[in-house]
Amino acid sequence: MHDGTYLSQQMLSVLMFLLGEYYEDEARDIADRLKEVGMKVDIRTFTTSEMEIFHHLEGRMSVLKDKLREADYVRYERYLKALRKVLAAGAGPEDFGEKFTLELDPQINEKRAQFAEILKADLPLEEKEAKMKAFAELKADLLDVYDAEDFIDTILNRNDIEIGEVMGGKLDDPILRVVDEREDLEEESELARTTTVFTVEPRAQVFVDEFYASLVEELDDDFEDEYEREYLSLFFLGKLISDLKEPSPGKVDLEAFQERCQFEMEKKGDLLEIDGSCAAQDLARSLEKNGVLKVKGDSIKWKR
Repeated sequence: MHDGTYLSQQMLSVLMFLLGEYYEDEARDIADRLKEVGMKVDIRTFTTSEMEIFHHLEGRMSVLKDKLREADYVRYERYLKALRKVLAAGAGPEDFGEKFTLELDPQINEKRAQFAEILKADLPLEEKEAKMKAFAELKADLLDVYDAEDFIDTILNRNDIEIGEVMGGKLDDPILRVVDEREDLEEESELARTTTVFTVEPRAQVFVDEFYASLVEELDDDFEDEYEREYLSLFFLGKLISDLKEPSPGKVDLEAFQERCQFEMEKKGDLLEIDGSCAAQDLARSLEKNGVLKVKGDSIKWKR
């Protein structure tokens, strides 16, 4: 049994339902559309961080040769061959990127256009399946070019190469920095390196007053399509709030109210289980704030 005095004290603070965390522009779009149908919404901005650690092997190409899978080494050789060729042909900073990708795959621009067309196409099932097979092949080719661009950027950086400048023999046996594919990354290696990326970014949280969640059904269809998770969260919360608005006879204690906060619905064999029992205090506070019920001590009573 919970302490009713504690419940009453908790009623003095204001909590809201956390709908989600977003970039600020997206948060404001969601909040504005919820406000349009009458929901009470709050946006709280903050900064957050993310840290990622990537494992690599770094060394001269001749040294790494025996450390890499043969298929990977052959792939890297192909990338370097294309690099050497476009530089020898006089590629400069302004046209290097285009010339490199075309040297690697002369049909890259056509493949990018085909890929974009498949993504947006609305096709019959049989034609769509055939396109999906081509989609997989195109995706592999595009990823190969993407990997090549990333590999070459690292080559240029680690070997202190500037496009358009004389580089001497820097590409004869260049320093490579590649993903460490070893099964045991804890095993010591003189070639093992890590890259740690620490990113600080602005974020925004969208909070909604639980009491108004049922207004989600007044939102336009586009909102449900664009923000399906948010729509369903508010829809189910609205079902819970609507059920709790229905008065129980007489007074109930918090334990009985917690039981009211969980129920099951069935439609054609599909089950929906809603459980708000752990948030019973917050839900009671929201309902009291909006004049639905009254909490006094360890008892809760609906207003008629």
